[in-house]
Amino acid sequence: MQDIPRKRWIRPCTLVYLIMVALTLVTWGIGMTAQGGLELSLLVLLFALIKGQMVGDWFMGLHFVQGIWRWPIIIWLFVPGALITIAFILSYGG
Repeated sequence: MQDIPRKRWIRPCTLVYLIMVALTLVTWGIGMTAQGGLELSLLVLLFALIKGQMVGDWFMGLHFVQGIWRWPIIIWLFVPGALITIAFILSYGG
């Protein structure tokens, strides 16, 4: 007797999209409340980097790729993210 495949409640790409929408709404909420400070700035930057990685993994199809082909997206996100983080820390007098 064959096992009947169970239907998933939600597709992985749809779940990733909903997470990205949630992160965007949190970022928008932070902006609308005019909150400031180094911690919130870095949190918003972290959300942007997470969303960029999600786009690379799920919507560009790199989730299933192994090896060197994953590195360009990771480096593309890490280098500017690190430089922006350093700029934020220096501008806040750290």
